[in-house]
Amino acid sequence: MPARAQDTTAAVAHDGAEAEHHAGSEHGMAGTHRITLGLGHTNISQGLIDGDTRWLAAASWSLNYDYWLANRWAVGLQSDVVLEQFVIEHGDQEQLERKYPVSIAPVALFKATKLLTLVGGVGVEYASGEAIGLTRLGLELGWHVGRRWEVGGALVWDNKWGYYNSWAIAFSASRLFGGNH
Repeated sequence: MPARAQDTTAAVAHDGAEAEHHAGSEHGMAGTHRITLGLGHTNISQGLIDGDTRWLAAASWSLNYDYWLANRWAVGLQSDVVLEQFVIEHGDQEQLERKYPVSIAPVALFKATKLLTLVGGVGVEYASGEAIGLTRLGLELGWHVGRRWEVGGALVWDNKWGYYNSWAIAFSASRLFGGNH
């Protein structure tokens, strides 16, 4: 083979190996631990304001831990706190007071694309000594910043069983540990 053809073949092989290495490092999440801190707003259905039932918007913080079992699958524990107290109208006569509720939900995560992760789980919301079961579904978007950091956003819907629904939007920063990073 002429020297020029060998150089071109070597360059293509090198570029292909480099592209494969970069693709692997971007999606190489297996064995990675991720801790995420988020700041957002939680929108609460059936809140009472001056006797009227309305959607409420309240500031919230979240702290999540995930462990990536494979490049696309993870398990985690998501927690958040709503930084307000509010009253929920439940049924015709009952009112449920929630003081700074804290939600904790074990979740499963599926990385559908390079940027998009689907979240689902079941957990509990605690407030005022009363616990309510919840179902959580959500979407997370994340962009790697350097090798060990990720910034992003999340949209999460919670169904508080038999009481009310809420959805939250948050901006987040994550730190990655272990794995191929």
